[in-house]
Amino acid sequence: MTVFFFFAKAIVFLTAIVILLSIRVVLFNNIAIRREARAKKGRSALREALEGYLRGEIHVSVFSTPHGEEKFLVGLVAQLAEEMGEAAQKKLLYIFETTGTHFLVQQELRRLSHSRNWRTRQRAATYLPYIANRHAVIPPLLHALADKSLMVRFSAAHALAKIKAVEATIPILEQLSAPAEWPAERTIEIINEMGVEAVPILLRYLAQPSPKSEGKVFAIRALGLQRARQAIPLILTYLSSPDKELRIQSAKALGNIGAPEAVTPLCNSMHDSAWEVRALAASSLGLLKADRAVSALAGALGDSVWWVRYNTADSLAELGQKGVAALRDALTHEDRFAAEVSRLVMQERSLLKSSPVTSLP
Repeated sequence: MTVFFFFAKAIVFLTAIVILLSIRVVLFNNIAIRREARAKKGRSALREALEGYLRGEIHVSVFSTPHGEEKFLVGLVAQLAEEMGEAAQKKLLYIFETTGTHFLVQQELRRLSHSRNWRTRQRAATYLPYIANRHAVIPPLLHALADKSLMVRFSAAHALAKIKAVEATIPILEQLSAPAEWPAERTIEIINEMGVEAVPILLRYLAQPSPKSEGKVFAIRALGLQRARQAIPLILTYLSSPDKELRIQSAKALGNIGAPEAVTPLCNSMHDSAWEVRALAASSLGLLKADRAVSALAGALGDSVWWVRYNTADSLAELGQKGVAALRDALTHEDRFAAEVSRLVMQERSLLKSSPVTSLP
């Protein structure tokens, strides 16, 4: 009987604990829901005020006295600036320059340099260009390019590009030029956000004998996408670099820029030891549409690498009658690799009636 009584008390005790915990969970959920509802209402009211300010219906002084929504102000300002463009961004920045909200700028600056949480530092790097003038944020953002977190470095680089801080071009190249850490395309996008003002800086960087090759690779890619014709002489020198990646990106950039003076060097690159260089040289020759490249391209139709053969045939099809004639001649070539890829490209471009294509290893 005593044992039964003990178990009954234990069950009652445990049941009470479960009920209390359930009540606590329900209360916390209700509190969280109400808190979120208040936050949503606060954000909505503040956004309406900011939109009214941008329309000229509300004076900037309304933001001078904190109303409890200042914690939302930074994020909303950044959001509206992105949505409404540069004119709105400048007007929103005026809020932090003339009202009692400047403490928010100092707060984000401290977070960028001192927070132990990388997400907090990343947020600060992202928001600072929207709430402070460029002279105030460039030094801390440059310092953040050396942050131990790649995400913080990326956000700082993006922020610097957004405010067109061209002096940050080389530091960005140096800090974000490790392909294993970050997709190269993202770094190139950031450099291109700087615009044509970054071109002279990139050219000076390429002309230096010391910078690491990874940074030069990114610089050449950026110049190619900018179609910077003034970069052609320098890029041509890298087309014969001992570094394979520099040769690859040089061959690609010359085609993107549209450099007729690069035709002969690119024809020479069709004999490069790296198949990637040969493949991109072939593509660039097609972009340049130079008749004198037909012979070099036709000679590469039998290359040992499929992508080189395909790019070569595709470029020949871009070179008009002479290129198409070279493809037709290759249909009866004793080299079946050359014959197959010529037939494939001509079929893709409706230059030849369809017929079965034999796949080769």
